[in-house]
Amino acid sequence: MPLFLLGKVAGFTLGFMFGSLPGAFLGLLLGHMADRSMVGRAAGFRPAFSTGTENRRQVFYAATFRVMGHIAKADGRVSEEEIRAARQIMQSMRLNASQMQQAIAYFNEGKSPAFDLDHELSEMSEACRGQPLLRQFFVHNQFFVAFAHGDVTREERTVLNRIGEALGLSQWHISQLEAQARMRFGFAGGNGSAGPSQTQPLGDAYRALGVKSSASDQEIKTAYRRLMKENHPDKLVARGLPEAMMERARERTREVNRAYERIKEQRGIR
Repeated sequence: MPLFLLGKVAGFTLGFMFGSLPGAFLGLLLGHMADRSMVGRAAGFRPAFSTGTENRRQVFYAATFRVMGHIAKADGRVSEEEIRAARQIMQSMRLNASQMQQAIAYFNEGKSPAFDLDHELSEMSEACRGQPLLRQFFVHNQFFVAFAHGDVTREERTVLNRIGEALGLSQWHISQLEAQARMRFGFAGGNGSAGPSQTQPLGDAYRALGVKSSASDQEIKTAYRRLMKENHPDKLVARGLPEAMMERARERTREVNRAYERIKEQRGIR
């Protein structure tokens, strides 16, 4: 018998035996609640039919790794660096063994020639309707794998632009998200840890904050504060970001902070 019927049947039967018709309806209700719990445990994640926020988190989680797999395969071959980058994200999320296997399975689905990117992005767009910050964070995450083997390849950039446009992001936004990701890799020489600020092109810092190099000091401070507020991890989780991705959200705020520090250093801003 399917999991979604087992509890209802058992609850109705036992309720009728001990409480006639009223008991049967009470048993049916309790059985329905048990069915939902069993289905959720069998899937290993929260059920998609619970609340809108929970559904958003599930869709976001699955799409993140499927699309990462698709980007990694965009130039025809998935490199060891790209696999390491995907695993690094999984590890930063502190996934347990079964969740890690599920994330790997999603990544492999994205690598498959049969993967339907348009359908995946359509579901992602629908789940994150009215949540532009989550859409931006999603695209930002994809740059992590794209930068894994150095700079973004032409094939990867084509896919990333397609993803951003499908999620309603302008080319300006996509460029800003790429610049933010560069703040991580530019400071690190590719390994993601902070390094000397002189290694980071100043143009990336301005793009990461979403301002022109001609912006005033006050405009730069305002842009920095807005981005730090918008990308606060707690705010993103409240909007539907999976809690396991909290560390990725913190890393993005660090990238914004690095951009601001680079500009402050160059301009002598106090």
